[in-house]
This record gives sequence, structure tokens and C-alpha cells, in this order.
Amino acid sequence: MFKRIFLTIVIALLALVAVLFFNTFRFTSKQLPIEAVASPEASPSALQHFQEAIRYKTISNGDPSLFDSTQFLSFHHFLETAYPKVHSTMTKEKVADYSLLFKWEGKNPALKPIVLMAHQDVVPIEEATRTMWSVDPFAGEVKEDFIWGRGTADDKINLISIMEGAEKLITENFQPERTIYFAFGHDEELGGSGARGTVALLKSRNITADLVLDEGGIVTKDKIPGMTKPVALIGTSEKGYLSLELTAEKNGGHSSMPEAETSIDILAKALVRLRENPFDATFSESTQGFMEHVGPEMPFLQKIFFANRWLFEGVIIGIYEESGSGNAIVRTTIAPTIIQAGIKDNVIPTFARATVNFRLLPGDSSINVIKRVNKIINDERVTVKPFNSFIGEPTGVTSENSFAYKKIDKMAKKTFANTITAPFLMIGGTDSRHFSEISEGIIKFSPMTDPIGFHGINERVSIDGYRTTLWFYEQLMRDTK
Repeated sequence: MFKRIFLTIVIALLALVAVLFFNTFRFTSKQLPIEAVASPEASPSALQHFQEAIRYKTISNGDPSLFDSTQFLSFHHFLETAYPKVHSTMTKEKVADYSLLFKWEGKNPALKPIVLMAHQDVVPIEEATRTMWSVDPFAGEVKEDFIWGRGTADDKINLISIMEGAEKLITENFQPERTIYFAFGHDEELGGSGARGTVALLKSRNITADLVLDEGGIVTKDKIPGMTKPVALIGTSEKGYLSLELTAEKNGGHSSMPEAETSIDILAKALVRLRENPFDATFSESTQGFMEHVGPEMPFLQKIFFANRWLFEGVIIGIYEESGSGNAIVRTTIAPTIIQAGIKDNVIPTFARATVNFRLLPGDSSINVIKRVNKIINDERVTVKPFNSFIGEPTGVTSENSFAYKKIDKMAKKTFANTITAPFLMIGGTDSRHFSEISEGIIKFSPMTDPIGFHGINERVSIDGYRTTLWFYEQLMRDTK
């Protein structure tokens, strides 16, 4: 009897191993056999224009009273001066006063247009960190083979590269096959009213696009464990955005006579419950696509895991959960960001408030998230409501078989030598989410390699990275068929 059981187990294990190896060996590469084309050196004027662009403090503050319109208008004047052929060849419109929409007429009106996006605005510098910067954050300084300053990576590199490429091509009397629109929002960091206005304008003209390209995934050399080649992360979907305000109310009083529980205690317990009860982890369609493209290029052991996700899903999720960025790929995240309570050190406050930000995985709607939050907190003394009117549901997924994905896949290969390309779930927010009304081919990809300091200290991109970004957009505009 024992021998029979043992033999059965051995046969089952051998069968399992056979299945694992069978799946692994048929887990073949999805990479296009495209050779990269060496990029030319960036011209001195291209570098100078990028530096100048950083010097305009086109800042999006949460407080509308701090909006400095003169910086945006001066930036527009700079663009007119730096790119005269773009402005004399293309039509330009202003949307919502400060967003820009350029139209470059194509040769073939039968082809749907493409839209190249970037945003003019940048996040502010946290004053407490100003002395921690190695350079003036708005000087556009070149130092140690990097271009430094707020907006270098997010997102003036894309805007200036698009304009540089177009100016160069127009100088060569080039005209694209398709009509190309440049859509440069002015308030992406605040939710994108400019982008919404641009979409409304294009929609009113019955314009639909085969490709909308906005900021998003990057080329990374060291952020994918197990990969020895660079990986171009081509964003095919985007997480949703929701901020909730939690308010706890309980009579306060003198701090010398505290009751067993205060409004701050109630709120703190609610926040702890939220953090201790994370949303379930799962693989979105874009993340599954990522594993299908990257998995076959990995060392054999990792390849086994990705080729047999039906068995190793828990292990893979565990690996993702080890880092904040990885965890954000597999679940809706919960992040308390603002806590407010009290007016004086010897007064127990009646009200305590907290703002909690959620980034919604595809499949988690804002309505369901709010229901789940109330269920987890389970305390009628805590009121839960949206923090503001801006709620962004998770976006749809752009197909890997679409013109949009295939085009950017090809251009990434042509720009970055020996680079693996893969779909990617964008965990941050972009203006492109609004363009789903006019296009099913939305791609979120910033053609630069491992930028540093997004929204943080010492934001910068390498000069070499700027060169390849310029080359990517030039090649894309040359080949829009």
C-alpha cells in the first residue's frame, strides 16, 4: 500500500515537472527582430532650448491663487521664438487659456491622425527641501552629464523633444503621412482641465486618433530583477485615482481631563484598520502582458515561474509585494497623505480629519472602493466622502495588436539598442486618460532611460537620455504610416 502511494506521488511529481518544463520551453520570445538606428548627437541649440524651458516656473499649485499666468505666457512666447517654423507651418490654438494644441497637416487625409502629448506644468518645490538641491531647481543647469531642474523628467523633456523634432523635419521640407496633433496641457498635475478641454474640442470636430502618446513608462536598466537587458515599459493602461476624506467627530474639551477616546483616537484606529486590510492582489491585463513579454527573456528559473503562473501566482505576488512600486502594480493602494486635528496643545479637538489617496487597480471602481472603506472602518462615527471632485476611474487597456502599441513597440526598438519591450500598467496619472473619448490607442511611454527625482529632490535626466528622447520622436514623426 505504501509503495503504491509513494509510486503515485512520484508519478504525479514527474508529471508536474513535465508540465512545468513543457510550458517553459514553449514560452517563447515576443520581441520584434528590429535593429536600432544609432542616434545623432543633440545639437547645441537643442540642449540650450531644454535648459531655457526649465527656467520658466510653470508651476501647478493646489491653491489657484498661486497660479502665475505670466510664467505660462512667457513660456509660450519662448516656444514661438525657439520654434518659428513650427509656428509658421502648423495651426495653433489655445485651450482653457493656457493649454496648446498644434495641428500638422499630413499628406494622406484617409489616415486617422496621431496625437503627441506632454504637459507644460511642473510640481512645486517643497520649500523645506530647497537647500537639499545640488543646484538651483529652476536654472536648467548642466552638471556631471545631467540636465538638472524641476520638469526635466516630468515632463518638459517630452514637450521640447517633440518641438525640436518637428522644427528639424520642417526645415527639411518634410511632411508626415498622417496629420499629427501636439497637445500640451497646462494643468496635468491638477487633474487636466486643459486636456479635457482639448478632447472636447477634437470631439466636436469628429476627430478620432489611431495613436495618442503621452508620458508614462520609461526605459529601465536596473529596475526589473533578473533582467540583464534594458526594458522599455510601454504603458497600455492606467490606474484610477480617488482621494477620500475621513472625519471623526467627538466632543472635545480641556486636555487635563481626556476621556477614554478622542476624535483623534477614533480617526487613528480607522486609518490603522485601512492599512491592515489591503485590497486583494491580482494581475491586471497589462501586467499579464508584461510577464508574457519579459518572462521569456529571463534566466531559466524566473522563466519557469512566469511560464507557469497558474501554479506560482502567489510566489510572484509575494515578490511584487516586497517593494512599494511592485505592490502598486498588483493591488489598489491605500495611502494616508494629510492629517488635520487640533488648534492648541491643551485643547482636545472635536474634529479630526484625514485625507487618504487610493490608486485603483483596473477592476476596482471608485464606488466599490468607497463601500469597502466603510466596511473596513465599520464605525459610524467616521464619515467617509470624496475629498474633491476629481475622481479618475481606471482606464481601459490598449491592445497589443493595435496600431498604437505596434508603432511604439517598433520605435522603442529602433531607438534603444538591445532593449526588451513590454506592456506596462501605469501606476501614476496622466492627461491621456481623458483621451479615451477619441481614441482606443492610448500609449503611456516616455522615451528616456532611468530619470531621477520625479516630483522629488534633484530631478534630472542625462544628456544621453535627452539625445535618445529627441531621436525617438524624430523617428516616430518620420514614420507615421
